[in-house]
Amino acid sequence: MTTEEMRSRLVEVLREFLPRVAPGEPVEMARPLNELGLDSMSAINLMLALEGAFDISFPDALLTAETFHTAATLESTVHHLRGAAA
Repeated sequence: MTTEEMRSRLVEVLREFLPRVAPGEPVEMARPLNELGLDSMSAINLMLALEGAFDISFPDALLTAETFHTAATLESTVHHLRGAAA
């Protein structure tokens, strides 16, 4: 999966958990996800969806507000976890 394909898939998964992003509206990679409607319960479900979508597992150490701060921080984390799994 290329970096572009990974980002596209990440955004596709993210959209399900961001009620303040209208269909067709771009997901701003640097905008805090809580401003886009992500709450703590949604973050747990998002983590599970990302694990399934990318065949990764989030270690407890990465279950932090910093990891789920923006789409960009999540993208970096997913990229790191995919590399660690390879």
